[in-house]
Amino acid sequence: MKKLLGILLTAALLFSLSAGTTAHAEGYDPVMKIGLYYDANALVAANLQNVSGMDVGYAFGYFDAGREFVSTYEIYDENKITVLKNVNLWLVGNDYLESEPGRFNAEIGAYCLQVDDLFYDADEAFEVAEDFEYAGYDAYLCYVRGGFRVRVGKYLSPEDAAAARNGAQRVGYDLVQRGPSGTCYTVVATGTDRILYQLDLLGDFPLGIMPMSRQTWFKQTKYYGGFEYYRPAGGDLNVINVVSLTDYVKGVIPYEISPSWPVEAQKAMALCAKCYALNNYHKHSAKGFDLCNTTDCQVYRGTNGATAVSDEAVEGVSGRYVVYRGEICETFYHASSGGYTEDAINIWGKDIPYLRAVEDTYLERMLPYSNTVTLDDITWILQAKGYTTQRITDVYVSRYSAAGNVLELTAVQANGQRLVFKGDRARTALNSPTRGVTVSSHRYTITGGTGGSTVSVNGATTQTGGLYAVGGNGKTTLLDAGSAYVITANGVVPLQITQSSGGTPGTYIIAGTGSGHNIGMSQWGAYSMGQKGFSCEEIISFYYTGATVSYYDPN
Repeated sequence: MKKLLGILLTAALLFSLSAGTTAHAEGYDPVMKIGLYYDANALVAANLQNVSGMDVGYAFGYFDAGREFVSTYEIYDENKITVLKNVNLWLVGNDYLESEPGRFNAEIGAYCLQVDDLFYDADEAFEVAEDFEYAGYDAYLCYVRGGFRVRVGKYLSPEDAAAARNGAQRVGYDLVQRGPSGTCYTVVATGTDRILYQLDLLGDFPLGIMPMSRQTWFKQTKYYGGFEYYRPAGGDLNVINVVSLTDYVKGVIPYEISPSWPVEAQKAMALCAKCYALNNYHKHSAKGFDLCNTTDCQVYRGTNGATAVSDEAVEGVSGRYVVYRGEICETFYHASSGGYTEDAINIWGKDIPYLRAVEDTYLERMLPYSNTVTLDDITWILQAKGYTTQRITDVYVSRYSAAGNVLELTAVQANGQRLVFKGDRARTALNSPTRGVTVSSHRYTITGGTGGSTVSVNGATTQTGGLYAVGGNGKTTLLDAGSAYVITANGVVPLQITQSSGGTPGTYIIAGTGSGHNIGMSQWGAYSMGQKGFSCEEIISFYYTGATVSYYDPN
C-alpha cells in the first residue's frame, strides 16, 4: 500500500479549506449546494482532477450540518480520482460498469473482509493496513462512526471473501465479512482498481471531498469549492458542488449575459443572481442540494465561461444585495421588456411593492417577434394542452394593462363559450414548438382573422375584442353590460354589449416585442444603461422601485 501523506490524527478536525468562508468575499457569503448530476443523470462513477499541477491531492470527509467541511483523511500524491458507489463494478478503460462486459481491465467487488477492531487514530489504522499489504492483500481504510476500519480485498461474492478469510487471518487479526452498503462510498485512483479510501457513516452524512487546488475538473468543467456525493435510497451518485455564493455566481453570470457587456450591467446581473439564489435557497432540498445547474434555477457551468471582467463584476458587489425595507428582494429578470415592464400582481397575482411597471426608457434591443397562425393551429394547440375539445372560432386580446402589456387573452369556442387566459398564461397558452408558435412576451397584439368578435353596442356594431373606459390616471377598465351608460338619440341608457364569434376563419398575426415575463430587470435594458454610463446601483433602482444595493446580514 503506497504511503499517503498528511493523514489526520483525528476525524473531528475542521479542514482549513472549508467552503464556508471565502477569503475574497466581504460580508454575508453563505455556502451553496448546487446539483450537477442527479435523478436520471445520477452516476455510477464520478471523476475529479486537480486543475493546478502545483496543488495536487484531496481531503476526504463530510460536510456537517453547518456545511463546514470535516476532514477525516488526506492524500497529496493523487491528481485524478474517481468516486464509486459500493457495488460490484468492472473497469473498462476509465469507465466503471455495473454489468460484467466480455472484456475488462479489472474487477472491483463490493465484498470485503474487515479487521474486527475500531481504530481512533488514522496512523494506527494505516499501519495495520500495511501489514496486509506486505502479505499480498489489498487493504484500505474506511471511515465509519467513531473512527476507522481496516478493510481487506474487493471480492465479487461472499463466497470469494470467505475463501480468502483463513489465509488473511494469518496476518494476525480477526476478520469479519462485509457486503455492499447503500451508504458506502469508495474512492479509487482513476482508471485503476486501487482503492484509496472508503466512507460509510450509515446515512448520517454522505461523502465530501475538498480538492487541494482552487479549481477542479469534473466532466470537462472547472469548479470552485468542494464536492458532495449523495446516494438517494442507496442508488447512484448525486454529484453536488459545495461552493460559496460568490463563487457560484461567477459560474452563472457568463451564461446569463455576455462577459463582453459593460461591467456595471454585469454587476447588476450578479446582484440579481445572488438574490435569486437566496430566495430559492432550498428549492431542491429533497434531493440533497439547494439549486440545480439548469434553467429550472439558473444556468451554472462552473468557471469555464468566466473572464477576468465577469469575475471582477461579481467581486465588485461582494457582500451586497438588492434590499427593500431590510429584506433581500426577489430579483426576477428577463431578456427584454420590449418597451415596458409590468406589475408583478398583474402577471403572477402577487403584489410585490418593488416589482412595478417601468417604462424601459433606455432599452434599444426590443427583440421583435411575429407568428402567423390559423384557427386550426390555435385549436390544435389548445386541444393538445387539454384546454378544450371544441374548435376555436376566434382569438383576441381581451385586456391590456396601463403599461400596454397583455393581461388577458380570450379564445372563443364553437359552442360560444370563451376560454380566458389571464396573467402568465396570457403569454404561454399559445406557445407550441410543434406548430412553430412562440409568444415571447406580454407585449403583443393579435390582428387579422375576423378582426375580433362582432360586438353590438345598443344595436350598433363594431369589430373589437372588448370595450374599455380610460380614467384620468390612465388606467383602463374593461366594460361589461350594465356597468356603464351610453348617450344615445333616446337619451342616457344602460350600456348593452352582445358578442358573437361569427365571421370567416382567417389568418391571424401575433406580433410583439420583448422576451420573457416582463417582471423586474430587463437584461438588454441593463446593457443599454451600462453603455450609457449608469452604475449598477442606478440600474437596480431603475428596475426595482424603492430598492437599494446594500450590505446584508441575516443575523
